[in-house]
Amino acid sequence: MATVLTIYGSPSVPSRTDGVLSHVDRRLIAAGHQVRPLVLRELPAAALLAGDTENADIAAAVDLVADADAVVIGTPVFKAAYSGLTKVFLDLLPQFAFQGKAVLPVVTGGSPAHVLAVDYALRPVLTSLGAAHVGQGWFVLGDHVRLFPDGGVLLDPAASGPLYEVTDAFLRHLDATSARRLTVAAASSSEEQIRVRAVQIGDPALRPLLADLVVEYGTRYGRPSANTELTEVPITDFEAPNGAFLVLTQGTETIAGGALRRKDDRTAEVKRVWTAHPHRRRGLARRVIAELERTAAELGYSQVYLTTGPRQPEARNLYLAAGYAPQFDLTADPESIGPLPFTKTLAAVPLQRVDGRAELAGARR
Repeated sequence: MATVLTIYGSPSVPSRTDGVLSHVDRRLIAAGHQVRPLVLRELPAAALLAGDTENADIAAAVDLVADADAVVIGTPVFKAAYSGLTKVFLDLLPQFAFQGKAVLPVVTGGSPAHVLAVDYALRPVLTSLGAAHVGQGWFVLGDHVRLFPDGGVLLDPAASGPLYEVTDAFLRHLDATSARRLTVAAASSSEEQIRVRAVQIGDPALRPLLADLVVEYGTRYGRPSANTELTEVPITDFEAPNGAFLVLTQGTETIAGGALRRKDDRTAEVKRVWTAHPHRRRGLARRVIAELERTAAELGYSQVYLTTGPRQPEARNLYLAAGYAPQFDLTADPESIGPLPFTKTLAAVPLQRVDGRAELAGARR
């Protein structure tokens, strides 16, 4: 486990840079690392501008840098370079303050014209401070970050996908010998190599699914809520004969999954539908839904019910495309509704012969 210092270099509140960094922090925490935030705008302005390292708050901030194993630094772009707030802090650090440390730079800006600010403005400074490794970093367009008053952050897929990749590369650098790998090497993606497994609660195959859901929900909703909890129902609800937890695996990697539980005698409730970032846009979520529907029918359910949060447009579109009927006004602002409910009637499962009797395949007993 590494101690990672996240330097928040935006002078603004609210801040899209802060929102992006909060997502990165959650990824690091989910991977088992200790994260310490340093919000530069909270430091005393006069002491910061004067480079007064004798000031107690400034000295404590410099000590945080010294004590960290790695650093994530985030800043908005102003005048084609990183923020002045970030500059004055970096200027007061010792010459080799980042010596031996891995550093991940993240930059936000209002125009694609600033996309090279990471490499041409920030990276040389980080290298001059002695960083042993400067990650690829990423520029996030401001329009790809939506902030909510409660602290939630919604990242456009154009931002979340690349950000996932550079953070994952940073994680691999922090723990290169770890067996846990969140990205897949160049491997065939043929359907024949994807396995569908029913797993028990506690199976290691569920760890990446549950960890990533905590990150996603925590980022989008800012804090635990009815839309984010993974423990709002007893975990035993997903066990046979009334429920199931399915994962899709490719090789040794869990790439997608989902669960179902009993809502009532005829209705199964779908939960925890997830696809790993590197495998999105492959139709895996649709396959998870189809496998869950098949399993629900085999367990004797005749319809499926599910909800998704108001800040999960991808999930909403998935369920509509999969034939689910919305039980809410599609024209209303999702934020005014809360959890968005859907239902779907299942096709009957053919009967099979068991000891001379006709029985529903896999039906609950």
